[in-house]
Amino acid sequence: MISILLAAVLSLSSCVKSIQRPADELKMYTWSGSFEQGTEVTLSFTQTEGYLEIENDDSSLSVCGLCMLTDDELLIFDENSGMNYSFGYRLYGDRVELKRDGSVLTLKKVGSD
Repeated sequence: MISILLAAVLSLSSCVKSIQRPADELKMYTWSGSFEQGTEVTLSFTQTEGYLEIENDDSSLSVCGLCMLTDDELLIFDENSGMNYSFGYRLYGDRVELKRDGSVLTLKKVGSD
C-alpha cells in the first residue's frame, strides 16, 4: 500500500513546475503597460542588461544597461546618462508592481524573451 502511494506521489511531482526565484521569473518575460495620456511602458531583459522604455505622444525615455536583481529590487546602470535607477518590485502572477519614490507602476506579463 505504501509503495503504491509513494509511486503516485512521485509521478505527480514530475508534473509540478519548479518554483523560481522572483528575480529569475522577472528576467524571463517582457512586461508592459498602458497608462493615462497614452503613455506606454515596457520592461525587458537580456542575460546581463535591463531595458525600461517609457513613451508617450510627445516624448520618450529609455533606460538601459547593466542590470542587477535581487528578489525584491531591480537596479539598472544606465550607460547613456551614467545614472543608476533603482526600483522595488513585487510579482503577482501575470503582473509586476514597480515601486520608486512612493509611486507604484503595474505592468502585465507580455511574453518570454
